[in-house]
Amino acid sequence: MDEIVNLDKTYILPFYSRFGVGFYKGKGAYLYGYDGRKYLDFTSGIGVLNFGHSHPAITREIKKQASKLVTTSNLFYSEERVKLAKKIIDITFDGGVFLSNSGAEANEAAIKIARFFGKTISKDKYKILSLTGSFHGRTLATITATGQKKYQKNLEPLPEGFDYVEYNNVEDLERKVDENVCAIFLEAIQGEGGIRPLSDEFVAKVKELKKKYNFLIVFDEVQTGVGRTGKYFGYMNFDIEPDMVTLAKAIGGGLPVGATVLRREYFNVCEPGMHASTMGGNQLASAVALKVLELLSDDILKHVNKMGELIMNELETLKSKYDFIKEIRGKGLMIGVDLDSRVEVIGVVKKLMGRGILTLRAGENVLRLLPPFVITEKEIDIFIRNLTEVFSSM
Repeated sequence: MDEIVNLDKTYILPFYSRFGVGFYKGKGAYLYGYDGRKYLDFTSGIGVLNFGHSHPAITREIKKQASKLVTTSNLFYSEERVKLAKKIIDITFDGGVFLSNSGAEANEAAIKIARFFGKTISKDKYKILSLTGSFHGRTLATITATGQKKYQKNLEPLPEGFDYVEYNNVEDLERKVDENVCAIFLEAIQGEGGIRPLSDEFVAKVKELKKKYNFLIVFDEVQTGVGRTGKYFGYMNFDIEPDMVTLAKAIGGGLPVGATVLRREYFNVCEPGMHASTMGGNQLASAVALKVLELLSDDILKHVNKMGELIMNELETLKSKYDFIKEIRGKGLMIGVDLDSRVEVIGVVKKLMGRGILTLRAGENVLRLLPPFVITEKEIDIFIRNLTEVFSSM
């Protein structure tokens, strides 16, 4: 382990603050560390491995496709690519798909499509709105769309034409929307922002304003998609039909995959050459992503909702015992425990890690839980028991 740490510090750019552990193997809901310990993983690779580590069907698909063909070019047709695109459309809405390699790329494509759409109406219709507390990626455009100043520090000047609506504030939404808005980006639940769900009232007002001002509604489903909230996609928790959906993380089953889904009525804004991705939609990634979506059955979603309800109920019981727990939020297996300033969430994360349980932080002081869909009642009991002991010690 010491050699790995030294090599990391010597040869890897220091963009990450790492915990003092590393892993060599994973299986189901568990990771196995260089330190000889077994860890219960409630992070799923930050929402990437919805079906857990080394899922046999996904592993078989990787081996099968890698032995046939990994990639060619988007200049040629691909059976794997079109099958994946059709599957995505089958479970979203009638439209088309642009395949890329990450959430940032998927959102970058959505920003471009929104601008192209706006310019078909007016040269001034290019403004893009997002919400405070949102997170949409790390490219210059997507970091500008991200409604958190801390991610934008020292990157000025940022691209123009972006503005932010206060999270779930209907009055602020009405003030910010005008005829020059070409799109609004939404997350059904803000992940990096602290597991904060959209309100039905806010979503209803977005729908109402769209009719008046003719802009695109874009749902960033990078973290909420592929069953994480107990439905196929997070927007399905609301009475709304988006014009675009962006996907990444879990859709690749651990491989880098991004997707931008556009409603068919807007196909006229897309032309050859206006956007591209060299590796996007390669045969290996497409085949594996298709297998992931095939695994996402109604029975799996029922299990996600059942396990999510169990965790939420247990956490509510803890909330009644510990007054430093402000709120329990989330849907399905995307859950946040909002703590007040008396308890630092990073301290909770580290104490749980010391007990062999991996969790995440989000927002200002929120414990973020993203367990894999293979999680069991027994493993939830292990987590709750350890969390209770950590809270008791604090």
